[in-house]
Amino acid sequence: MADIKRRDIEDTVWQVLTSFGFPEEDAFCEKDRYFVLDKKEAAIVTKSSTKACADAVAACIETAFAVGTDEFFVTVSDKAVFNLLDLFGFIKILRFDETAKDEFFLSSNGIDFARGNFTETKTIARIDIEKLIKASENSEIFSHEPVSKSLVFAEKDAEGVAYDICYNLRVNGCIVEMYCKDGDINDATEYAEKENASAIIRCFKDGCIEIKEIAENEIIKTTIEDFLGYYEDGCEHHDEDCDCGHHHH
Repeated sequence: MADIKRRDIEDTVWQVLTSFGFPEEDAFCEKDRYFVLDKKEAAIVTKSSTKACADAVAACIETAFAVGTDEFFVTVSDKAVFNLLDLFGFIKILRFDETAKDEFFLSSNGIDFARGNFTETKTIARIDIEKLIKASENSEIFSHEPVSKSLVFAEKDAEGVAYDICYNLRVNGCIVEMYCKDGDINDATEYAEKENASAIIRCFKDGCIEIKEIAENEIIKTTIEDFLGYYEDGCEHHDEDCDCGHHHH
């Protein structure tokens, strides 16, 4: 069972990092954006800009959510990165400490399972697989089914709606990618199908959303209030489907 859970977690880490658009490499190299995954750790290497740093931290956070990590917090020592993560919707788990030895680290019940440093030329974040397993030992989200993900697409001026949806799905164990490429909903749908996403969530600035189940080619129309109202007590307390494209246990 332990080996099965390790494989589940390793697969989920891979899914999350690729959903962020990080290409996988077999070893550290001269490229400026990639990740390396082995039995011991997942290492994320990216640029040194504030946005790149925040993306690396967000990837670690999403990984922790996706594997069902016990209650955890993220300590960040760089104020600009902290502020950007706040805008991403992670404020409830963020802590600012300018004296922290590492630029950031994720901790659950005294287990620091991810950490990283920002230099003038690059950002390197590391997720310790063994510690991540310990930090998520109470997780019941794995059913040994293929891990699915959803794609969130924001129409003009609907980024706030999209971020709220991303945050609520992520904290409930869903793997979610925010569509950040050029193009319209048709381009996003084509990308979602290419990436084998189970659903695409289209957000409008008035708070309306459309959820398209890709396999069934069915569109469900609702509002962010109704959609997020489902999560007030947490997905795990509901038996019905929340229409995000994921099965919750």
